[in-house]
Amino acid sequence: MKSNNQIKDTTLTAFKAMVKRDLVIQLRDKWEFVFRVAMLPFILILTYGYILPRIGLLPTTFPTQMFSGMIGMSMLITGIHGTAVPFTMDFNNLREIEDRLLAPVSINIIALAKMLVGIIESFIGGLIVLPISLVFMGSSLDISVTPEGILILVPVLILISIASATLGLLVGTIIKPMQIAAMFPGFLMPVVFLGAIFFSWSSLAATPVIQKIVLINPLVYANEALRAILTPQIGYMPIWLSITGLIVSILIMGYFGAKRFTKMATGAK
Repeated sequence: MKSNNQIKDTTLTAFKAMVKRDLVIQLRDKWEFVFRVAMLPFILILTYGYILPRIGLLPTTFPTQMFSGMIGMSMLITGIHGTAVPFTMDFNNLREIEDRLLAPVSINIIALAKMLVGIIESFIGGLIVLPISLVFMGSSLDISVTPEGILILVPVLILISIASATLGLLVGTIIKPMQIAAMFPGFLMPVVFLGAIFFSWSSLAATPVIQKIVLINPLVYANEALRAILTPQIGYMPIWLSITGLIVSILIMGYFGAKRFTKMATGAK
């Protein structure tokens, strides 16, 4: 019988091998990844953060309003895509999941390995949007970050990345490969445009029903937390509420995502 240390070593080795393999594949397709991650933020920033304010259709303060939302949106969408699409392909087309299920580790470790790749991609997605924002909106941005804010910013970014991966886990165990093309207009578009990117949650007080409905959207909590840290001069949701919303979203999405993954993985064995 293996000792606990041997089991831990085996689990860690298998976990690192799975993560490394997925990262190597992503590195091989790095330019496709950069294009996919950067295109939507680029178009939104170019249109709403550069062109419309300069022709007078939006106030010159609007780039500051949307800056936090661009970071949150890029992180969430990148993490969802980086987790959901591989899960969908592995379970349906490639059947690669069957090979991973042969590893001497628990099913949860396999899910965590996929999610870690999504978390890493989520961070990269947030980094990619920064130079785009600075190039097109830099002169219009009014950002103020205090040392205390930086201490809060790091765990918030981690929570956003985890939320994106858990949502990707849930979505990836629901959609089928033929439904991927419909995922953006049918799922991601509502998440994006009702995710407090172009407006703060508090401004939705003019539409109380919508203000309450959007609380099911984890992107709202992500963007409001970033807005509270990066642009506190704009109205924002109390930071404790946005962080609590992120944590609750992670727990709910992670629970149902893990439950569906375990059920599908057990059936694939």
